[in-house]
Amino acid sequence: MITPSDLRERAARKTRFHDAHDRRAFARALEIATRLLEDPSLLGQGSTYLDRFVRSDPRQARAYDLWRGLLAEGAEHVALALIADDERGAYLRETAPVFTTIEGQGRGRLVNISE
Repeated sequence: MITPSDLRERAARKTRFHDAHDRRAFARALEIATRLLEDPSLLGQGSTYLDRFVRSDPRQARAYDLWRGLLAEGAEHVALALIADDERGAYLRETAPVFTTIEGQGRGRLVNISE
């Protein structure tokens, strides 16, 4: 079982980013991945978001199918996929459903990571 600490260690290995937007997207994904590990019930919010806003859009069929399959694998798989340093990970970060909002301390961590 992967812990939030393990996840942050893995994420620290990614040191190259295309631009500042890519760095912020990765920081946001890391924060969300950590929260998913801490509270797997957030997967349900992501699932609801997909069904409500993505499923009916034919242009998002690939993202919908990919995310549906990933959500079925559980929080640990979703967390690792979100921080993967590959093309699939980047696509997942771009198309991620809304699992939670990031406010307060979480937003502060994003600023620190993305600088």
